[in-house]
Amino acid sequence: NVLDRTEAVALIYDNNRCWGAVARCLRTGKHFAVVAKATVIATGGYGRIYGQYTTNATINEGMGAVIALDTGIVPLGNMEAVQFHPTALAPSNILITEGCRGDGGYLLDKNLQRFMVDLEPEKQELASRDVVSRHMKQRMRDGLGVETPYGPHLWLDLRHLGEQHLTTKLREVFEICRDFVGLNPAHDLIPVQPTQHYSMGGIRVNKDGQAYNLAGLFAAGEAACWDMHGFNRLGGNSLAETVVAGRVIGARVAKYAAGASLDVNTGIALAALEGGRDRARRWLARSGAGPSVYDIRDAMGETMMNKVGIFRNGDELAQAVAELANLLDDCGKAVLRSKAPGMNPELSFALRLKGMLRLAYITAKGALLRTESRGAHFRSDYPLRDDADWLKRTLVRWPADAAEPVFTYEPVGEIDLPPGHRGYGSDDRIEMRLSLSDYNAGVYDVQAEHGRLPTIESPGSRLRRGDWRNQI
Repeated sequence: NVLDRTEAVALIYDNNRCWGAVARCLRTGKHFAVVAKATVIATGGYGRIYGQYTTNATINEGMGAVIALDTGIVPLGNMEAVQFHPTALAPSNILITEGCRGDGGYLLDKNLQRFMVDLEPEKQELASRDVVSRHMKQRMRDGLGVETPYGPHLWLDLRHLGEQHLTTKLREVFEICRDFVGLNPAHDLIPVQPTQHYSMGGIRVNKDGQAYNLAGLFAAGEAACWDMHGFNRLGGNSLAETVVAGRVIGARVAKYAAGASLDVNTGIALAALEGGRDRARRWLARSGAGPSVYDIRDAMGETMMNKVGIFRNGDELAQAVAELANLLDDCGKAVLRSKAPGMNPELSFALRLKGMLRLAYITAKGALLRTESRGAHFRSDYPLRDDADWLKRTLVRWPADAAEPVFTYEPVGEIDLPPGHRGYGSDDRIEMRLSLSDYNAGVYDVQAEHGRLPTIESPGSRLRRGDWRNQI
């Protein structure tokens, strides 16, 4: 059965075993428990911690990651790895597809200069998303953006492609421009700006999609740190991950459930259920003066975009961590205007807010601790990729009742070749000190120490061409 307008608000678990989830009906406000042999989180990314500065849908608030983090034992992986897309429609941040530049679109500054030709002579507008986003952001920092009441933007020029091409090959873009900003891209320039787009981080899982430390809990797609992308993502690979994860992890979940029992202590489920109800009651019971949950959300988004965005540095990241800690305190003082227990969007959002702030906090803290630049994570004070000290995955847990999260690191896995030049930009980097054999020695034992659960196949196994049909 599909439960419409229903949200999972907590996991049911004990003794390193997940038994399902507590859900809340958004229409009535009622909580109920769903007990299951296997539980799959496929809730997408956490882009809405950047407030309005994201192409993500309004539901992408990271709540799948939040309920996993709330267990205190399931780690999230690489949360500081956040990708920014170069062309979001300004000021609404609706995505303008990369296909526009693939079909020959130009990026222009306020002087109508096509700057990517000079900055990336080989790739030009087709350089990777992180590179194009940084060049665009720097262009605006240099005063070459088009100033508006909503902030600066640049131009995307598709006029030379012609109306027939735009209304057939890029019809969605044509309709978005027409319907949301009243422009005809066959004749008008499109206002664009880089904004948050994709979350490479997520619930840390093994290659079967099973979460670290908690048997019976699986995650797939953008909600998971499954290691398909590393610290960056190429255009289109999110679709590939969705298709592959759906097939591979779906089969693993079915196989796990077929061999699992449902011998759960009902007291565990009832305790989790009462915990969900109690959180809602406490929010509704607050009275007096206090900040608005929406004001806290907006402040979080501004902090994340301005200080944990495309360009990062230690001073601003430290400020972001402090500001987000203060917002977490403010969340404990916030008061609702509406006291309705059901059909209350303000209450529904309030129940998510603390978790969103925690995700923002660990994203900022993880970026502060990672003193290098890697993929979409760019530190202007540490501009080199450091394979000597940082060829490792960030893991973060937030133990129950702890004031601070716990950060640890694990090796990325066995590697066949040392990391090399990305093929564009500077070739400067800090190379590995260890040999491949030394780096690979005991990798999976170390990951197991961090909570990686056994997989159906050995973790270092490879699938031969065509074998995948027989392996799932």
